[in-house]
Amino acid sequence: MFTRAAKYMDKVISYPSNLLSAAFMVAMVFVMLAVTADVFMRYAFSKPLYGTWDLCALAFSIIVWGGMAAAALKGSHIAITFLLEKLPRLPRLGLELIIGLVSGVVLGLVSWQLVKYGIVFLGPNQAATAVLRIAYEPFVYVAASACGLTALVFLARVPEAVGRIRKEPETVEKIRKEPEAAGKIEKMKGSSV
Repeated sequence: MFTRAAKYMDKVISYPSNLLSAAFMVAMVFVMLAVTADVFMRYAFSKPLYGTWDLCALAFSIIVWGGMAAAALKGSHIAITFLLEKLPRLPRLGLELIIGLVSGVVLGLVSWQLVKYGIVFLGPNQAATAVLRIAYEPFVYVAASACGLTALVFLARVPEAVGRIRKEPETVEKIRKEPEAAGKIEKMKGSSV
């Protein structure tokens, strides 16, 4: 039950996290090309590109937050697990549950603070970049949504951890490895009733 809920939440969260990850990749390529063009124009023609620093600074707000949700969803973020691996099964799963809850709550609070920052400080003042005068506000909201999505990814791991504590994963792992095993498992459940 819990692992099925976690699988459904992963499916729902994967599209927006992949979309933010794509924005992250586009921003990274943009920064590389813009800086290269700026350096080339500066040395070849003594005319740097106007506003490159502003555009790169805004792109970095997407680079920092854009790939976080996809990395957390795939489990490819940096995690120091050498201590967790030494623990017995239940304490390890309990710590994974606590880590998921704490990470989700903290990232949710960061997202909320970013939204408040965008509304209170940037809304009426219209803070903008120095040269091109591009407003910071939309980029703060992108960072807040990416941070909120990452919080949802960590909170979506909570039912999975509860399911593993309840020893549900054996069934789920069999279904993932052998789809035809799903039918066999259902037949076994039906025959034992």
